[in-house]
Amino acid sequence: MKTTILGLCAVWTAGCAWAADPARLALDLDAERQREAAAIEFRRLALADGNAENAARWFWLAAYEYAQAQQWELSNQMLDRVEDAAPLSLSAPVAWRRAENAMQEKDWTAATFHFDSLRLKADADEMREFAARGSAAARLRGKDVAGARQALEDAPGDLGPAHAAIDRYAGRRDKKPWVGGVLGIVPGLGYVYSGEYANAARSLILNSLFIWGMAETAEDDEWGVFAVLTFAEFTWYSGSIYGGIDSAQRHNQRRLDAAAGDIRGEKKLRPDLAQVPLFTLKFEF
Repeated sequence: MKTTILGLCAVWTAGCAWAADPARLALDLDAERQREAAAIEFRRLALADGNAENAARWFWLAAYEYAQAQQWELSNQMLDRVEDAAPLSLSAPVAWRRAENAMQEKDWTAATFHFDSLRLKADADEMREFAARGSAAARLRGKDVAGARQALEDAPGDLGPAHAAIDRYAGRRDKKPWVGGVLGIVPGLGYVYSGEYANAARSLILNSLFIWGMAETAEDDEWGVFAVLTFAEFTWYSGSIYGGIDSAQRHNQRRLDAAAGDIRGEKKLRPDLAQVPLFTLKFEF
């Protein structure tokens, strides 16, 4: 794994009046994947620190941990505390974390805004490329193909694969859920429409077995079993129709997810917790 340390954020200096390892408990909780507990501990450190910039960094780490726990609202609240404590000290990391939180909440407009803000605040080409990719992915998820292409314009780095991902997505059409439902009248055909061949075979086989059982029990005057099988077949047959609708929606979502993933690429940004109490962000490949 390749790691690049970024000088985005100011670093705590050796002159700070800190204990040698003030965040040990928070880091141990993070290592144990107790993210909310780690966030609370970082928050406690922020409230106890009289230095505004140091407090802002602790609040930012609390925001990160809440995000890891999928507590997006609490994460954003901690980012508000960062900006209240030291408005200009962590502008780029705050913009990044807000963008990622918005992506998780499927607020594509907010994600686009924060990625664009990060691109303006970044002081390195690698970060500007990362921000442009994020903005393009957010715009594409909002079904703004032209905007996704525009977000990559004049961005540094090798963006050929990202442009190709947008072109592939734009060059194909989504499946229509209503068509999948209509085709589902024939058991399995709705699944075939969306490329889910295993589900198609399962639907065809099970519906055929139930129909065969209904025919056999009716011929033998076993009406109690016939009623049970008829109810089961009605359920499976309805499932074939609704399954055709759902499979089309799943196909469209997979296609969008794949394109957005290719646009963003393999770079992942995260804080380097091994450096705490120094504050740095790093790219991982």
